Amino acid sequence: MTFGDLPAGKYAILVSSATKAYSVVRTSSQGVETSGHELNVTSGASLDATVFLAGGVVTLEGFAKRGDKPMAGAMVILVPKDPESHQEMLRRDQSDLDGSFVLRGVIPGTYTVVAVEDAWGFSWLQPSVLSRYVQHGQKVTIGELMEGPMHLPDRVEVQTR
Repeated sequence: MTFGDLPAGKYAILVSSATKAYSVVRTSSQGVETSGHELNVTSGASLDATVFLAGGVVTLEGFAKRGDKPMAGAMVILVPKDPESHQEMLRRDQSDLDGSFVLRGVIPGTYTVVAVEDAWGFSWLQPSVLSRYVQHGQKVTIGELMEGPMHLPDRVEVQTR
């Protein structure tokens, strides 16, 4: 692809498909490789970039609970290690009557799974809000060779809003 007359600045490269979730894991430009999906464009520059993608082929399944009981209606959020830089890797679902949830199209990476009661009406995407819940979430790593369903070994404790 060619983009002409871009103003100087920092750009985020995002890739999407109707059938699969993707994340840009690194870029290479002018012989310099950078992790993540950001690319700096300087004024008057012409640059070629190579983009390396990871596809989301894992489905993460689990249960939300409050104490010893399953909890329905909780917002379950899969938060990547650096959520500000990787919002395309966030996944969310609502727990069902039995407390179950399914997070689809998960891209390889390091995450924290959190469940929050009555969270649908507030700005949970703000880093200051999200970090409060991540402290008490469940860590999970999705490897590059993993695919298909993955079951969380422990139930995710629902936190109050």
